[in-house]
Amino acid sequence: MPWSFRRPHPSFFTVLLPMLPMPMSRLPMSRLLTILATLLLTACATTPPPASRADVEQLLTLQKTRLDVAAPVARSKWNSHAPIDDPAREALILDDVAARAQVLGLDVAWTRRFFQDQFDAGKIVQRDLHRQWRVEQHAPFANPPDLARQVRPVLDRLTPDLLAALVRLKGHWCEPAVQRDLAELEPEILGADYAPAVRERATAALRCSR
Repeated sequence: MPWSFRRPHPSFFTVLLPMLPMPMSRLPMSRLLTILATLLLTACATTPPPASRADVEQLLTLQKTRLDVAAPVARSKWNSHAPIDDPAREALILDDVAARAQVLGLDVAWTRRFFQDQFDAGKIVQRDLHRQWRVEQHAPFANPPDLARQVRPVLDRLTPDLLAALVRLKGHWCEPAVQRDLAELEPEILGADYAPAVRERATAALRCSR
């Protein structure tokens, strides 16, 4: 049946009018109906759309794509002897992420934490590789990737995609279906290539704290 707006029963306004500010309560009935309809539409527009398993899968896939960059970064830094930690660059990215999160309506502190977790998970991968290569006394790698021209552009392109995925799941993290999908898909998407410590760090902010 097509949706149609029915005029409320008069008793509805008997209850509603005393609750309205005095100037508004004196408005014509047609004007009140218009205002109420606008408020209802606004409330519906701000309600997060339902989350799907595909949303969770896409977010985890993007996280894995970001983690996959850790190995080339590790090879480049092995050759250059550059430190794994780069707090100055991390701070710049986090400040940019915070500004974007505010525009997108995401919790700024939580979003910064999520991206910091991605940095930390990637650094676990890099440290593990460097530890292994030291034991092996590994020689410098041939043709390591250029961080500025080849690696960082990939990471920069992933940032807005990750933010968009977070927006789609905003307000749904503690829903049982979302947490169940996360628990089922995380080992499937991340588990084949990454140790539990890496996976736990990458998904720490996604776990419902309730």
